[in-house]
Amino acid sequence: MAIGTMTIVNRVDFGKGEKNIKVSFAGDGAYTTGGTVGADVLAALQLAIKTAAGVATDANVRGAEAVTIKEVVCGDCGQYLASWTGGKLKVLDGGSATQAEVAGAVNLSGTTFNVTFICD
Repeated sequence: MAIGTMTIVNRVDFGKGEKNIKVSFAGDGAYTTGGTVGADVLAALQLAIKTAAGVATDANVRGAEAVTIKEVVCGDCGQYLASWTGGKLKVLDGGSATQAEVAGAVNLSGTTFNVTFICD
């Protein structure tokens, strides 16, 4: 499985060429131990940017399609914490005492992840 379709919530230039891109998406239907492959996350982000750029009200994302992800800042992700680790989107269980990584094959599709990608 894979993460759900990303929706751009906001884009703010952070300076020095960095872009903060706030997105919302449903979690992976069968989480992969070690994290969701970075290329898949990046492709979903780039598609969301391209889609939003075609809408007049989201013109602020035009030209941002060629981003690379540097970091993920977790906003409201339910009990989970998302991070960009080793080029993958890793999910930790913030509701557990140890905040360990979510077990493999766990269905996160019912959780909406609201994160900010910090990109070049």
